Amino acid sequence: MGNNIKIKAVGLISGGLDSLVSTFLMKEIGVEIHGIFFSLPWGCGDEEKAKKFAETLGIKLKLMKLDDEFLEIVKNPKHGRGTAMNPCIDCKIHMLQEAKKYMEEIKASFVYTGEVIWQRPMSQTPNSLRAIEKRSGLEGRLLRPLCAKLLKPTIPEEEELIDRDKLLRISGRSRREQYKLAEKYHLKNFQQPSGGCLLTDKNFSNRLKDLFSHKTEDINDVISLKWGRHFRINDKFKAIVGRDEKENEMLIKFAKNNDLVFQFNDKIGPNVILKGKGHKEDEVKIAAGLLQYFSKHKNDPPLDIDYWLASDKAKTKTIKAQPVDTQYIDKIKL
Repeated sequence: MGNNIKIKAVGLISGGLDSLVSTFLMKEIGVEIHGIFFSLPWGCGDEEKAKKFAETLGIKLKLMKLDDEFLEIVKNPKHGRGTAMNPCIDCKIHMLQEAKKYMEEIKASFVYTGEVIWQRPMSQTPNSLRAIEKRSGLEGRLLRPLCAKLLKPTIPEEEELIDRDKLLRISGRSRREQYKLAEKYHLKNFQQPSGGCLLTDKNFSNRLKDLFSHKTEDINDVISLKWGRHFRINDKFKAIVGRDEKENEMLIKFAKNNDLVFQFNDKIGPNVILKGKGHKEDEVKIAAGLLQYFSKHKNDPPLDIDYWLASDKAKTKTIKAQPVDTQYIDKIKL
C-alpha cells in the first residue's frame, strides 16, 4: 500500500472471535472497513457485540434482517444441509451476495470474512470455499485474511492493494492462533466460538420443520422459535409457553395480530401464545391448561385464565383452563 490509496472493503462482522480478529487485521493493514451484520433468528452472530465492536473501532455497520429469501434458502437449499436444518453453503452464498451488493453500492474494492479453511466440515473445505466464492459473484474479490496464504491470491493482493505478506495461514478447528491475536489486539468481549447456529440444533430444527410442514413460515413465527416450550395442539394450532419474563416479553412482541395471549390476572408466571386462526373453545381451553400446568398452580383445581387477541388487549376475556397431564404434554411437545 505504498501508493497511499485508501482501500475500502466490506467485512462480514458477526461479533464472534474470527470476524473480530480478521477485522482488526484489516484495520491494522490500513483498510477502510464497512461492516455488515446478518440478524437471523437462528444466531450465527451476536448483534449487540457486533454493534459495540463497530462503535469502538468507528466502523459503519449495516444490519440485514431475516427476509423471505432467507426462509426459502432454509426451506429448499440447493447445496444440501448439514446434520440438521443448516444449509451452510447456501446461507453463506446469500450473505455474500448481499455483501457484494453493498460493496458495489459504496464502491469498495473487495469483501472479507473471518473464515478459516478446514474449520467447518461443510462450508469451509477448499472446494466449498471456492464454490461459495464463485456462486456469490465475488470471484477474486473475496478475501479471507486469516487463511489467505493457504488460498489463491485475490485481485486486491495481485494489484498490491493488500500486502499478502501481512495476511495469515491459519487452518483447522483449533482457534489457538485467533486467541493469541485477540490477546494482542486486547479483544475480550466477543461471542464464544461454541455459540453456533440454531439450525444445527435438533430441537430448533424440529420446530422449524413443523412450521414448514404446516405452511405457517411467517417471519415472526420463525423468530418466535427461539423462545419458550412449543406444543402442536392440532394441524391448525400451536402453543408456545414462555419460560421467564424475557421470553414472555419477546413472545408477545413477535405475536401476530390473530394470535391469542394467555396470562394470569396477577401477571405472575408464564405467558402462553396460541398461534393460528379461527380458534374454537377447545383450543383456547387447552392453551389455558398449558399455562396452568407450567405455573405454580399446576396441582390446583382448574383456574379462570385471562386471554386476548394480540392486536387488542383491551378486549380481554376469561376461560376456565382444561386440565392437561404429563402424558398429553409429551405427546404434543415439539
